[in-house]
Amino acid sequence: MKTFIFIIALMLMAGAAFVPAPARADVCELPDDYRTEVLPGPEDGPTVVEMGILVADITGIDDVGQSIEGDFIIRKQWQDPRLEGVAGCRLHRSQVWFPVTDVLNSNLLRRSRGEFAADQVRIGEGGVVVYLQRFFGTVATYHQLQQFPFDMHDMTLRLAAFGYPKDKVQLTLDMRFTSLAKLLNIPDWEITGIDAEVVEEPIPELLAEYSMVKLYIHAKRNTSYYIWKVLFPLALIVIMSFLVFWINPERFGPQIGLSATSMLTLIAFQFALTTTLPKVGYLTLMDKLILGSTVLVFGSLIMATITAALVVKGQSEKALKIDQACRWLFPLALVGIWAAVLSRL
Repeated sequence: MKTFIFIIALMLMAGAAFVPAPARADVCELPDDYRTEVLPGPEDGPTVVEMGILVADITGIDDVGQSIEGDFIIRKQWQDPRLEGVAGCRLHRSQVWFPVTDVLNSNLLRRSRGEFAADQVRIGEGGVVVYLQRFFGTVATYHQLQQFPFDMHDMTLRLAAFGYPKDKVQLTLDMRFTSLAKLLNIPDWEITGIDAEVVEEPIPELLAEYSMVKLYIHAKRNTSYYIWKVLFPLALIVIMSFLVFWINPERFGPQIGLSATSMLTLIAFQFALTTTLPKVGYLTLMDKLILGSTVLVFGSLIMATITAALVVKGQSEKALKIDQACRWLFPLALVGIWAAVLSRL
C-alpha cells in the first residue's frame, strides 16, 4: 500500500513539473516613440538625478602617490514618466535614457560586473528608475603632509554627469544610501566619517558648468606605529650621544668613539626610514624632528672632538667644565626642539 501511494505521489509531482507556466504578456516592451537621447525631465528645467554613495571599503592610502584605493557602491535614481508602462521590469541601461557619471579625480576605477545585475536598471512605479553599480580602484586625493605623522585629511571624490551641464541635469544627494561601512580593511588609518555635498563648478576644459557631488572621506593616521617604531628609537639614539659628556674627557678615545657610533647609527636609522617617510618637496613634522636630532648628535661629536683637543693641550679642567655644561645644555636643547616642533600640531 505504501509503495502504491509513493508511486502515485511521484506521478503527481512529475505531472506538475510538466504543466506549462501561464503565458505572460511582454510588459517590458518600451513605447515605440521612446528615444534614449531625450532627457526625461521637464522641458523648462533640468532632469533631477538623486545620487548616493556607499563607501564599502578603503584598502589603502598612498602618501607618496597622493591617492586612496577603495571600493564604492553608487546608487542613482531619477524619474522617467515615459517608462510608467514597464514598472517592475529590469532593462539594460542602453535601452533607456541614462546619466553616465564619472569621477573627475580618477581614471582608474573599474566597474564590478558580477553584482547588482550590473548594467541593468530597475523600473519602479511612476517611471522611477534605479541603478546600482560597484566600483573599485584608485582615486587621486592631493593631501598635504606637513603634519605627518600626526596628520588628518579629507579625501575627496568628485562625481558629475559630464555629458550634461547643470541646466540639463541637476544632481541631488541620497543621504539614506550615502554611508560608510562599519568594517574597513586599512590598519594604519582611522576613517572617522564621511560628508557629502552638491556644488556647481565650472570645468574649463569642457567650457561648461556642472552639477557635482563631492564626497569627503575623513581620515586620521594611526600614530602609534610612528611613536614606537620611529620617534622612540630616535630619542634613544640622541640620548646615547649625550652620554659622551659623562665620560672623563681625558678618555677622549671612548668619547669620540661613542659620538661617531651614535652618528653612524642615526644615519643608518634614517636610511631604514626611507621607505616609510613620504618623499615630498617640503619638510614634514617628522623631517623636522629628525633634522633637529641629527644636529644635536653631530654637535655632541664636535664637542667631544673639542674637549679631546683641550686634553691634548693640557687643559683638562676646561674640557671637564665644557662637558659638565653640555650635560644639561644638550638635553634641554633636545626638549626645546621637540617641543617647538610638536607645538605646531
